[in-house]
Amino acid sequence: MRNYLLLGTVLGALTLSGCDMFAGPSADIPDAELRQKWRECKTISNPSRTKVLACENYERECARRKNKGNIACY
Repeated sequence: MRNYLLLGTVLGALTLSGCDMFAGPSADIPDAELRQKWRECKTISNPSRTKVLACENYERECARRKNKGNIACY
C-alpha cells in the first residue's frame, strides 16, 4: 500500500510540475523567461521536490534549445 501511495505522490508531483516528455509546456516559454527561471534555479540552495522537478525541466529545455543552436540559457 505504501508503494502505491509513493507512486501516486511522484506521479502527482510530475503532473503538477509541468513535466514534459515531448515538447510540453516548457517548449512554449520565451527565451528570456526560460533564462530567468533557469538562473533562478541555479541560486536556490534548498529547493522543494516540486521545484527540483521544474528546474530539471528547464535544464532539459535549455539543452534542447542549445542543440538547435539557440543559446538562451548560456
